[in-house]
Amino acid sequence: MSTYQSDRPAIPANLRREVEVEAGHECSVTGCNEHTYLEIHHINQNREDNRKENLILLCDKHHKMAHAGVIDRRALHSYKEALRARLNSNAFVRGQEGDRAHRFLNTVADILSYNDCGEVSSVGSETGYWFEQEVYVKLSNFFQNIHIYNLELRSYDPSVRDRQDRIVDLMRQVLNIREQDNYHYNGSYCAKFIPKSAPGTSEYDNEISAQIKLVKDKLLEIQKLVFELWGYVENRLA
Repeated sequence: MSTYQSDRPAIPANLRREVEVEAGHECSVTGCNEHTYLEIHHINQNREDNRKENLILLCDKHHKMAHAGVIDRRALHSYKEALRARLNSNAFVRGQEGDRAHRFLNTVADILSYNDCGEVSSVGSETGYWFEQEVYVKLSNFFQNIHIYNLELRSYDPSVRDRQDRIVDLMRQVLNIREQDNYHYNGSYCAKFIPKSAPGTSEYDNEISAQIKLVKDKLLEIQKLVFELWGYVENRLA
């Protein structure tokens, strides 16, 4: 690890997420669609200045160019302003945005459902304990191809976009929970949560209850936001 990396003050996770969302999870340089190798750059080169307005998401190539001065601060500020203008733009057609929201909702419904003996079932209150493998795979695929969300599903209507981004954030949290070491997958249709406490103890049962609630609360918030977005979709021609 370089001295620059080891001495670099950590950017808070929530701030990092805001910068990534602002850029649509791709390089902020206009015309660059790189979405795989991304780094956060301090526009004024001060690594301790973690104000959002001083942070911009760049691909590794443009990040090196910024440090070399090939892309100067004025250009970086211009790219930052272009991102803000895009996010704050009201130049959208309600019907078209409703259609984007509709496609997004269908995508979320598909991700949070699985084949249950020939029937399509949605994830339920026990998902924190029995985590359906099909749902896990679809969540993983969604975030491996997050650029599709940003390009095709994410709305230009701020009221819709904020709800969509929160749903995506919650789904990422659910995925992160599943990827913890305390889930065991033995090749069946789901993975099982394994408490650290001994079976048969109250601590064992409490761990299971807490894990179920952890996931359930996130799924309930997703459900609430989905309901709100369906209301927008149903009135998209208004």
